Amino acid sequence: MDGRKEVRGLDLPERVRWSIAQTVAERGVQARTISTQGRSSMKPPQGHIIVAASGAEIDAIRGTASVVRQLEFYKTPFGPVVRLAFSVFPLAGGRLTGATVLNVSQVSGDAALSGLGRQKTVYFHFYALTESADDLDYVFSKEVNNAEEQREEAKKVLKMARDAYAETPEDRRSFRRAVGMAERQFAPPELPEPQDE
Repeated sequence: MDGRKEVRGLDLPERVRWSIAQTVAERGVQARTISTQGRSSMKPPQGHIIVAASGAEIDAIRGTASVVRQLEFYKTPFGPVVRLAFSVFPLAGGRLTGATVLNVSQVSGDAALSGLGRQKTVYFHFYALTESADDLDYVFSKEVNNAEEQREEAKKVLKMARDAYAETPEDRRSFRRAVGMAERQFAPPELPEPQDE
């Protein structure tokens, strides 16, 4: 964590852990965005990224690693879809890739994307599927720099998504159908390997 304060992951509700664990067991690597804010805090919510995978996949990216990410915007007749794709490159070689979609029609999705446009760092929290494959164990977190260029991109994508949502007729809005249409264009997040930390 490059000498920064230690982070112990997020206290995920049991039902959330179980749901993600089931999806990891069925489909492999999963990611979710979560916004957090202290109950008495006046600060804006902070966006975090939860990554869950098998124990072997998480162990393979322990230690020094770089995280590269990109935001993708998809406009559909049923509303907008924003996809956050990422790759983790451990120093020893290999990679772990994943992606998650954000729904700006929900407070949580809008807040997470807003956070990406404001925060100077973003936390990735890594969880491993338990041996029983019915729960997740927290393993480690990485604090990733969120450069000004990335923050500006997130602000631009947030505006496009909000505008597209407002332009979608209310009786046609369906995030499930929007994702179903957008995912035909999704490609594995084959991102360029970073040249430095």
